[in-house]
Amino acid sequence: MGALAVALVVTAPAAPAAITEFEVAPGSGTGSSPAPYGTHCTYTATATAEPGEYVSFYDSQKGSFDPPGAILVGASGTVTAEWTPQTSGTHDLHAVNIGSEQSLQVEVGSGLNLGSACPVL
Repeated sequence: MGALAVALVVTAPAAPAAITEFEVAPGSGTGSSPAPYGTHCTYTATATAEPGEYVSFYDSQKGSFDPPGAILVGASGTVTAEWTPQTSGTHDLHAVNIGSEQSLQVEVGSGLNLGSACPVL
């Protein structure tokens, strides 16, 4: 009987794609507060990740992201959501996908949403 050699190729599962950048752009409003963000004002959150992955945004204090839930990262590698904080104080913001998370800590003051501008008081 001859010996039969079997070669196995073992590969590690692909590592989940990481979120490489996460930022929230300050608004265009001005005001008397040193906080760059205001309650009831809306700001654009942007995360960078591998196209085809999903990213979710959340605020560990009272704040909402639109759209909510997991958002598909497009061919550009970036995904955005609109963030609206509901309370003043320190907010911990998170961009999350499977196996990866980026966080930001931001200060929120009292905002006065005037539609085209949102000064922080």
